[in-house]
Amino acid sequence: MSPRSRRHTAAGAALSRRAVLAAGVALVSATAGCTRFFDDEDTDTTDDLVAHAPADSTVLTHLDTSAIAAADDAQQVLDDLATVDPDHVDGVTASIEAQTGLGPLAAAEVLVFAVADAESDTTAILESDWTEAHVVESLEETTGHEYERVTDEDEPARYEPAQTPAEDSSEAALEPSALGVCGDGRFIVGDVDAVRASLAIHSDDAAAVSGPIRDAYDDARGAQIAVASESSGSPIPAEYASLVGLNTDIFDEVEAVGRSYTAVEAGVALEVRFHVGDERDATELETVLNGALPVLGELDAELEAAREDVMISRDETVVEVVYEGDANAVFALLDEV
Repeated sequence: MSPRSRRHTAAGAALSRRAVLAAGVALVSATAGCTRFFDDEDTDTTDDLVAHAPADSTVLTHLDTSAIAAADDAQQVLDDLATVDPDHVDGVTASIEAQTGLGPLAAAEVLVFAVADAESDTTAILESDWTEAHVVESLEETTGHEYERVTDEDEPARYEPAQTPAEDSSEAALEPSALGVCGDGRFIVGDVDAVRASLAIHSDDAAAVSGPIRDAYDDARGAQIAVASESSGSPIPAEYASLVGLNTDIFDEVEAVGRSYTAVEAGVALEVRFHVGDERDATELETVLNGALPVLGELDAELEAAREDVMISRDETVVEVVYEGDANAVFALLDEV
């Protein structure tokens, strides 16, 4: 398909599917391990990182770095997931490291969340074996700012940059990150307001993300990269829909979308789940998707070649699209979901 402009989330968080997936590619590309599907039991914990994501999160991205690094061979991951937009290959993960000096690959698990109107669209919760002192030191060396604790001893620790750079450090970063500590080895790094919001959950002063986006996130878990976001409308470009006479209004009823990506021998395994408010709308969405594939295949050779391997199904109010095969066809299939 022809290039398309990047679509933002419904609430305005500038973290597109391509940027999110590129973050995962940047992360995976530096690991020593390859890919495998992970059992759902491995992700079903009572203290999941998502429990620290604020209620107004519009995008959730989970990267199981520990499981990736423990596998045998990363080459298949590199070959297939590297087909994501190369302009964003550094992505969110590289942004975290650039601002903090922290290597996300050294963490056991990473959750990136975005909230509407935040100064930065990259706030990460990291599970690691780092000490609080190590993380603070890394921030100071990287940003050129001295960091000071701004919370009382009986509150979760939050560090924010002082106004002047540390004397023995390089030039200060323009937008240094804040740091939150919510347990041994668990840190929140990124936008000041987002870090504060996450720590408020830890203190039981605010609610964590819930509703359709949390449901979409939970359903997407179990793969290398799991992404959930508010719906951004139809994945079918308006010019294509108009050309073949497709009515895509039903996509306005989608409340959240969950995606999971795993590199496999055939290329990439993709699962996309559209979460809709009621079964009638879900049935209509399933019908539209089934009708769209044949006509869109006439406009895109890669999609046409992959069409027979695409499975569309519905489970009550969730419509699922499943595909396993050539990576290029994955992105032709649903380029801007």
